[in-house]
Amino acid sequence: MAPQSVMPDSASSPLANPILGVSTTIGVAGVLLMGVVSWVMLLVNRDLPVGVIIGVSLVVYAGLVFLFLRNVESRQSCVGAAAGLIGGAVSVIFTGSMMTERVKVLESTQSHSSMELLGVQLDRTVVSGTVVYEPGGFTGGGIALGVGVIVGMIVIGWLAGKVRASNVRSVVKEIDWRARFAWVVALSYLPLIAVGGLVTSTESGLAVPDSVTTYGSVGILFPLSLMEEARIYLEHSHRIFGTFAGLVTIVLVVRMFGAPSRLLPRVMSVVLLVGVVVQGVMGALRVSEQSQFLASLHGVLAQLVFALAIATGVVCSRRWERVHPSNEAIDASKSASTMLLIATVGLFIQLVFGAMTRHLDSGHALMSHIGFSFLVLILVIVAGAKCIRVGKIDRGSADGSGAIRPYGAVVHGLVVLQFTLGWGALAMTRTGDTGHPVLPTSTELATAHGIRVGEAMMTTSHHVIGALLLATVVGGLVWSFRIASRPKV
Repeated sequence: MAPQSVMPDSASSPLANPILGVSTTIGVAGVLLMGVVSWVMLLVNRDLPVGVIIGVSLVVYAGLVFLFLRNVESRQSCVGAAAGLIGGAVSVIFTGSMMTERVKVLESTQSHSSMELLGVQLDRTVVSGTVVYEPGGFTGGGIALGVGVIVGMIVIGWLAGKVRASNVRSVVKEIDWRARFAWVVALSYLPLIAVGGLVTSTESGLAVPDSVTTYGSVGILFPLSLMEEARIYLEHSHRIFGTFAGLVTIVLVVRMFGAPSRLLPRVMSVVLLVGVVVQGVMGALRVSEQSQFLASLHGVLAQLVFALAIATGVVCSRRWERVHPSNEAIDASKSASTMLLIATVGLFIQLVFGAMTRHLDSGHALMSHIGFSFLVLILVIVAGAKCIRVGKIDRGSADGSGAIRPYGAVVHGLVVLQFTLGWGALAMTRTGDTGHPVLPTSTELATAHGIRVGEAMMTTSHHVIGALLLATVVGGLVWSFRIASRPKV
């Protein structure tokens, strides 16, 4: 087989330099997976040795690189090494906390007062203490760790490319790497939503007093050694995933404008970036203002941005460009789009009720959320069935309407799971308590109530599945609009 370029179709190359586009997709996807794995490990045990965390993360990265390089047809070692370099640079967002050190000290303050007791004037001194952090910075071992991660990722990518190049008989699929990167960006919002759900479920939203920095540190450089308090770890890691999501969204916009592209994906990527920026600003204001109303808006907007990201991934795909459905599928998709639109509106209303229940502890919103869930269940099931029907019409056609069918099947599974988790969350959170406890601030963490792990896991699962359900319905809606708008033959 004669060597070919990584992207055979230069006219539709994701970037002027196709190797850079492929490497960026692989490197960023690998870092996202490493970040999620390391976060879970530290959530379970923050005393794990850093070497173990890095080692497991690199093994996971190696597996993903081998998987992705199967679809790179030439210059695999170069692509793999470049992916390691790009991914290693981005990984500082997650490894920065392991590269720095600061000292936590108890700063004492004294106040003097006097009082009269039985005619005797008494003086007294009151000593109080507050936790402060001495200035710190990078450590020698931390710098070595950061460099080691970058070198390790480069070597892993290079070796994976060598192995892939030796397997000349493997079948290479045609991949639109820019579209795949859009899906990676969308997936980067999911752990952000999940950790944000845990922050709410564990009352950790005010564990870090400053709205932009973390106890005075640039976010990614706040030392891991100072995160022994679970609420600080959750709130800070939520910000780290937000930093990562913001960075990759900027890269997505650059990639959309870095080469010839259709107008719609470009516009959607810009709108997505604006949504991410607004979401970040709203999150900062939520902390500085200590506003539960802003917290509820923050939660609603997060799921809308995630749904928009999924829609962006859909419209970036080559199948979106090439779809040529039958006349029967076009007619059926018009009915499906109407039903999907109604289901989307219903899910949005249900999302608002849920946010008001979680953040504002509104009994009226809770009852509305419970009652409306039965209607939403029916709407989503019907909408999913219509997606499946449209997809079956052009069954077997590579460029037909079959792309919409999986969305129908997925929403059926998600809505049943979501409905079940909702009742489980209700049972665990409404057990006779007078209401949700007041969120502890950073100065109250030592005396705050313990985290109810089971309740937090149940409510967060309900939160995450809800986000997936809304995004999947929106993905099906976008596909239905596309099919319905195609000219009949």
